[in-house]
Amino acid sequence: MKTRNDLTATELASLHEDLDRKLTGAGVETQPAVAGRILELTRDPDAGMSDYAKIIRNDAALSGRLLRLANSAFFAQRKPVTSTDRACVLLGLERLRSIALGFYLAKAAATDAAQEISREVWGQSVYRACLAAEVARTVAPGWVPEAFVVGLMLDAGIPLTHKLLGQEFETLYLRRYPPLKFFRHECTEHEFTHVDVMTVLGRRWKFPEMLVKPIEWHHTPPGPLGRQDPMRMLHRVAYYVGAIELGADGKPAQDVPMSTTAETHLGLGGMEIREMVERSSSEYGAVVDLFADVANRIEVSQLANAVHQQLVDVLDEQLADQLAHESCPGPQQFKLGGLNITLRAEDDGLGTAYAYDSLGEPLSTYRFLFATETGVSIRAALGLEPHPGDELEAVTEYLSRLAA
Repeated sequence: MKTRNDLTATELASLHEDLDRKLTGAGVETQPAVAGRILELTRDPDAGMSDYAKIIRNDAALSGRLLRLANSAFFAQRKPVTSTDRACVLLGLERLRSIALGFYLAKAAATDAAQEISREVWGQSVYRACLAAEVARTVAPGWVPEAFVVGLMLDAGIPLTHKLLGQEFETLYLRRYPPLKFFRHECTEHEFTHVDVMTVLGRRWKFPEMLVKPIEWHHTPPGPLGRQDPMRMLHRVAYYVGAIELGADGKPAQDVPMSTTAETHLGLGGMEIREMVERSSSEYGAVVDLFADVANRIEVSQLANAVHQQLVDVLDEQLADQLAHESCPGPQQFKLGGLNITLRAEDDGLGTAYAYDSLGEPLSTYRFLFATETGVSIRAALGLEPHPGDELEAVTEYLSRLAA
């Protein structure tokens, strides 16, 4: 069996056709009927609140949950909301589109919802959806409902892939790798990934490209930040939200949830991230009950406080580092061996070189004395081959400044 990384373009097309047949065998609908009607409405610029309310009014399950949401503390109504129409008005068209479409898609894509992996993934997916919508309000205004659905469906392929591959996939999932590392292991250990499953499912359900492409690309680093069209911005949102590591308890595994990624690919600073996490945590607490059939509630009550404290700790550490090294150059990044290399002075008087891959994952490190190294020796110590773009002179000059 060839792994996903070894497939040619022709083999990949055949794989997707085979996956479509397997999804049929697994009982996945061709397209959930009500979701299809809502998708049609989202493509109609003239569709209004009443059009969505007309569909929702005929579904007792969704109507009841929207009423509970409208009466939750999140909306703080003085008088009980007792009608579906009033609930729809209170939620607003943007949120109504997000939730209604997400509700039907989640139910259609959920498999073996009683199983812990499926319920865990969907619980995390609802949080990712809330965060994606919050980020989109800043970087892709006008596309917030689409961002919510994209965030919700990023990992929808994981329970389906588990169903198709069985114990082998479950073993990989239970290693608890961060999302990007998990995806890389999928590519090297299995014939297809959860992204392939969602790509096929999106086409099967006739998703517009505005939804399909960001989901399909969500583990592919975006291009330069200059490209600002809506689909590319949703790709950036999906890449950031999909990279955040959430444990079974909903707490972020990183010290700060991908702040460098957010700054690089979305232009967002640490304080902006903190505020978005706080708002999306509140939204999650109100919305997650809508998805109770398929998802576990993750405990995000401490998420915002934890992120805030982590950001404060990082800022304090940076300030202390700045005061300790006022007289010497700060960390700088160079190109060696075709990779990004960061050089910095450490508190013990030595220096450290860090090599990173294209996804920003550390590959190797090297500790050294400033006065004994050059660009060539650093490159060799990190085990890198010569590359036309190597900044050897700049590295040597930087090391000389540190040694001075």
